[in-house]
Amino acid sequence: MPAKKDSRAFNVHLGKLLIAAAWSDGEVNRAELNCLKSLVLQMPNITFEDWRKLKIYLAYPISVLEQDSIVREFVSKVYNGNHKKRALQAIIEIIEADGQVTIEEKAFSEEIEKAISKGCSSLLRTIKFFLFKSSILAERGWSKKTGRDRMIHEFFDNPIYFVFRKAILVEQLEVDYSKPYLQKVCLFAGILCWFAQKDDAISLEEEVKILDILTTRCELKEKLAKCILRVASKVNVSEMHLRDLVGTLRDSSTTQECEEFFADTIKLVLIDDDLSVTELECLRTVALYLEIDSGLWEKVIGMAK
Repeated sequence: MPAKKDSRAFNVHLGKLLIAAAWSDGEVNRAELNCLKSLVLQMPNITFEDWRKLKIYLAYPISVLEQDSIVREFVSKVYNGNHKKRALQAIIEIIEADGQVTIEEKAFSEEIEKAISKGCSSLLRTIKFFLFKSSILAERGWSKKTGRDRMIHEFFDNPIYFVFRKAILVEQLEVDYSKPYLQKVCLFAGILCWFAQKDDAISLEEEVKILDILTTRCELKEKLAKCILRVASKVNVSEMHLRDLVGTLRDSSTTQECEEFFADTIKLVLIDDDLSVTELECLRTVALYLEIDSGLWEKVIGMAK
């Protein structure tokens, strides 16, 4: 159990460290993600907003240099043996979450143990914690604006575009479209993928339909459309975040564009010629956020009948 007196800063940095551990084998699977969320949200003084911010570290793999930085920052928050014990226990939970431990994960946990042991073994650190305990426990979790932390607001506004921008550099894709247009397309792709994943996975038929929408309606080249779809399908969009994404899309689009987006969304939902109660409610939610005209919404109700 985490100590109730752990500082928020300690727990935020522990959250980053656990995400780095999950990425140590090159991917974060569903079991690791569920374990991460459970561990982080059980930490004292940690809020759902902190978890939301930590998701920027889940957006794309953590490089060796970034990993080293995360480890150093965490070690600076470790003052005693209890801190070390809780961190190592949590790391073990993460790397064992999917039932198997890779060579990379084992090596990472061993390196972390060495770094933490070296960092908290100093008598001066123990004395510092004793003397300045109140101020240490009061440290803010997000005080430094370095690394990914300084890009959190950009990530919140449009996580799909944020990750897509990284992807086009890695894949060396040619981009002949303006930034505002690609931001808008990424938002739209994220909304389409949110609908397609309501049954937990995007089917091949849905994938083909989304690609068709991106290449025809959005006039994207196929390689670029596939890249955006790949990114959008991996970004986890919560019900709460959906409102922000749709709202941003609405604010950056004309009324006609919003109606066209909504019409394409309906086509995707009706790909199996059936409109379930859940799908209808999801359409109602998006229609509300897009501020769709009541006349168009009535047509959707007609389709449901």
